[in-house]
Amino acid sequence: MKVATRITVATAVVVAFAAAIYAGFDLRARGAERRTAIEHEARAVAGTLRGTLETQASAFRGPSDATLRELTRQSGWKVSVFPRTRAGESPGPDLSAGQLRRLHAMLEVPISLADVEGDLYFQALPLRAPGNPGDEIQVLGMLEISRPADSIDTTSDDLVRAASLVLLIVAVTTIMVGALATRFVSRPITKLLRGIDDVAKGDLSHVILSERDDEIGAIATRFNDMTSSLRESRGETQRQNDEKLALEQRLGQTEKLATIGQLAAEIAHEVGTPLNVIAGRARSIQRKSKDPEAVEKNAEIVAEQTARITRIIQRLLDFTRRKVGGTHRADVALDDMIATTLELIAGQIHGARVRTKHERHGEVPKIAVDSDRLQQVLINLFLNAVQAMPEGGSLAIETGIVTRTRPGLEGSAEQRFASIAVRDTGVGIPAAIKDKIFDPFYTTKVGQGGTGLGLAVVSGIVKEHDGWIDVESAEGGGTVFTVYLPA
Repeated sequence: MKVATRITVATAVVVAFAAAIYAGFDLRARGAERRTAIEHEARAVAGTLRGTLETQASAFRGPSDATLRELTRQSGWKVSVFPRTRAGESPGPDLSAGQLRRLHAMLEVPISLADVEGDLYFQALPLRAPGNPGDEIQVLGMLEISRPADSIDTTSDDLVRAASLVLLIVAVTTIMVGALATRFVSRPITKLLRGIDDVAKGDLSHVILSERDDEIGAIATRFNDMTSSLRESRGETQRQNDEKLALEQRLGQTEKLATIGQLAAEIAHEVGTPLNVIAGRARSIQRKSKDPEAVEKNAEIVAEQTARITRIIQRLLDFTRRKVGGTHRADVALDDMIATTLELIAGQIHGARVRTKHERHGEVPKIAVDSDRLQQVLINLFLNAVQAMPEGGSLAIETGIVTRTRPGLEGSAEQRFASIAVRDTGVGIPAAIKDKIFDPFYTTKVGQGGTGLGLAVVSGIVKEHDGWIDVESAEGGGTVFTVYLPA
């Protein structure tokens, strides 16, 4: 129910209650007025009749029935006269118990009586014998005039008039209050609600004109101030996001260049081994040029080493050939990418005396990722693990599908995620710096060529893919980095 409707209904109820009370008092006042009028009329008629009847002799017997009927016709009141001699009679058709009681009372105390008895209003006066002032009053009988009391009571016309008045007041008040409430309350609130809906949809350009200097006008002003602040905050947030995105892109390029430099140095060393083999076999072919079997065997070895060099260079080119611009996602098999990445950095792994193990926990479906960016994540995590084991150790990569909720959204529905756990047996990460390892330029390899960008870039790439990274200590020492990506 709208506010204007509530105000109108509440006002109508209050007005109806007040009008009903007023109508009740008005009906009572009208009844009192009619009773006062009938009392005045009764006293006047009774006084006139008593003056006429008291002029008779003391042997008062009362007027005849014909006379009483004539008096009744002329006065409009039923006229009854009871001589004192009837005080000893019993109540009958023409002398009620009430009239007999009043006659006895007047014989004892000559006073006037007026009241409603049954459905009649009566006025009773004592009839006195003529005498001199100061003489004892002699009561000859009782004069009583009466009329139906329904002229005093509230009539149906009175009730209809009162009800009509109440309905008229309520109707007029309801229409007026409804129109005013709609004009001054409902419409401004509706404008505010439309503005709030626009803001909820992201439109911060909505401005509400403050038409009145009251609470609703103050709300409109506050709303405009709020939308202005939100516009400024949105602009500032957008600027910060753009700056952050640009910084992350620069960091990614910087880290990739640093990684390429390290890979180039390692690959140069790795290529040197097959080149030495090729050179030795070439000299052997030269010495044994007349032995076809030895030449064929050495040629096969040269071909194998040449193919090995080609694969090493091709892997480096594949890694460095990522296109500039937006990400290009495609369905990728995680286990195949992990195997390819391990082969790419096999020289560093073997040179550091690190054993590798790739475990698959169930079948992992292909996921939509940017293969180059994800391979950059894997290379950084693998190299970090290798560098954390200077005396050699074990590197285990585990893949699988897990069903869980996102961190910070424990109340939401569970989702399926592909997980990549990189487990090493290295020196581990101290608890004091665990929250800092993803900060740009934070490194524990000062003086050892560390840039502090690797894990920052890894975190940014994973977030671009709508995932996250968990870090925890491994059982028996070392560290576990677990990457979660939507499956």
